[in-house]
Amino acid sequence: MRTALAGILEDDGYNIRFAENGEQCLQAVTDRVPQLVLLDIWMEGMDGLEVLGRLKRRVPDLPVIMISGHGTIETAVQATQKGAYDFIEKPPSVERLLLTVSRAIREAQLRKENYLLRAKGGDVQEMLGVSSEIATVRQTIKQVAPGESRVLIHGESGTGKEIVARLIHKGSRRSERPFVLLAPGAVSEGTFETALATIVAQARGGTLFLDEVADLAPAMQARLLKFLQDGLLPDPSTGLPTEADVRMLSSTSKDLKSLVDAGKFRADLYYRLSVVPVGMPSLRSRSVDIPTLVQHFLKVLAPDAQAVPKVAPATMAVLTSYEWPGNIRQLKNLCEWLVIMHAGKTINADMLPPELAGGNAVGGNLMESAVAMPLRQARELFEKNYLTSQLLRFGGNVSRTADFVGMERSALHRKLKSLGVDARVEGPY
Repeated sequence: MRTALAGILEDDGYNIRFAENGEQCLQAVTDRVPQLVLLDIWMEGMDGLEVLGRLKRRVPDLPVIMISGHGTIETAVQATQKGAYDFIEKPPSVERLLLTVSRAIREAQLRKENYLLRAKGGDVQEMLGVSSEIATVRQTIKQVAPGESRVLIHGESGTGKEIVARLIHKGSRRSERPFVLLAPGAVSEGTFETALATIVAQARGGTLFLDEVADLAPAMQARLLKFLQDGLLPDPSTGLPTEADVRMLSSTSKDLKSLVDAGKFRADLYYRLSVVPVGMPSLRSRSVDIPTLVQHFLKVLAPDAQAVPKVAPATMAVLTSYEWPGNIRQLKNLCEWLVIMHAGKTINADMLPPELAGGNAVGGNLMESAVAMPLRQARELFEKNYLTSQLLRFGGNVSRTADFVGMERSALHRKLKSLGVDARVEGPY
């Protein structure tokens, strides 16, 4: 049967490798992952269903077509539940075999391409979360988007400043026109005016986003200020002064006001850019949003539903108490790592990278943060982290959480609402 199938598939252009039993199959896949596996069910030693289960745990997105001369509906259902792409009875129709193989490989390739595209641009394209901090950002975006005011988005690196800019553009009357980004740090002083004129021409009628304006050198600051004052730039093709039709949004991860006070950034430019300031909170200041973000990233970055890892409640408690110096960007990178390294598995705390599993989490850091706060703010920080961890511990069951922490269920609901903690968590995630 192996020889016959190989001949059919080789005639259709496929390269074939053989395995006489389950152990050989698993070893062959470990050595080099194929595009597809044709797997018999009845084999000596390890049967096909057991091999299928092991294959899907090792390579969740590998398409496996089961073949059997003793197939039953029950067996086909079992194979499908374990992740088989399809079930074919012996002897297979040549047309059915070739069609199924071709379709399985094509769909797997499409999932892979979709994964790569989502991983490349996998940042959250909306303000996900239930915290009061992110609710404030959402409301500000809603208020400022329809107008033409210049907006300065400030916050630590990785907090999602570009996403805010894109959402403002999306909600504006310019949403059908281009959104164009210019990073001053990537442009030299000598080419800045040309680059600015070119980018403004590309963004005509749309939005220009200046990323990290603190990187503007003094001469670049002066040229940008002149453009903001008179709204004219030389046309890249004719060199003639041309009125620009763009809305200006900008961002910074540095304290521009301090740079102004230190004489390193022009005060007049600062006030022209910062007509409406929008502050992006750090991830550690809105830790209650971490479960929502984790679930989102794992779902978006996994090639298919079977590859989405589940996060154990104790692991989620570690994630919600970690400091996240790289903010959302760091969290997204971790989720991508989990999808690659532990696809389809339940993630326990000891499976996290050393910097997280090793305890660089807010056990001690929470106290360090709290001592610098007023009592009321420190108590809120502790209660938010404590109740989030307990909810995760009990899989989102408010009644069991209330019993454990010694509160009435209704009182706990009120407390969670006042802290901005979403009780609708699941365990494992």
